Amino acid sequence: MITLKHSVNIVVPRIVSIQTHMNVKLQNFIEFLHQNKMITIHDLLRDDEIGLVNRLKLQKYVYLAQTSLKNNFGYEYNIYNNGPYSPELANYYYEKMDLQATSLDLNKTEWTFDNDFSQRFLELFKDKDVNWLEVATTLIDSTNYCENEQESLDKVYAIKSKYNSSFIDSTLDELKEKSLVHYESGSGIKLNGLFSVF
Repeated sequence: MITLKHSVNIVVPRIVSIQTHMNVKLQNFIEFLHQNKMITIHDLLRDDEIGLVNRLKLQKYVYLAQTSLKNNFGYEYNIYNNGPYSPELANYYYEKMDLQATSLDLNKTEWTFDNDFSQRFLELFKDKDVNWLEVATTLIDSTNYCENEQESLDKVYAIKSKYNSSFIDSTLDELKEKSLVHYESGSGIKLNGLFSVF
């Protein structure tokens, strides 16, 4: 018979607790997006273009919150056809998100949001369409593997060829103007955002 002096059960509840906390935080963010008419929660799982657009927007908003405003929901992203995409986030809204509970929560007014984060997020992204979100997040993602602005633009021109170069250029200019990306003396793009906890 083997006797363990230390229990490993302590680690598992902590991991579950952290994951549950992330989902609660994400749920609040999704409700925030819905309240501000940036997505429609009830359309997320529709099997048509309206559902697709809502899912794309949610993917991009979570990415932007994590990268540009340093609000980590714990989701990893990879580049896919429509820009940065998180399979784990998709798994959450397809399999774990409780739309009925969300409907009930939408009627509550007791949520507390980080006002600095909320105002900055709305200021930066509220009026952006899905095309802008796709190009902007792809440009931001390119900062992970491109050495300079021109290399970043060349990559994005190639992988986002459905958009004309002037649209991509103006999106990058807007990102730089809003200090979401900037270039340091030719050394490459650096992310620059606000630290916030939602």
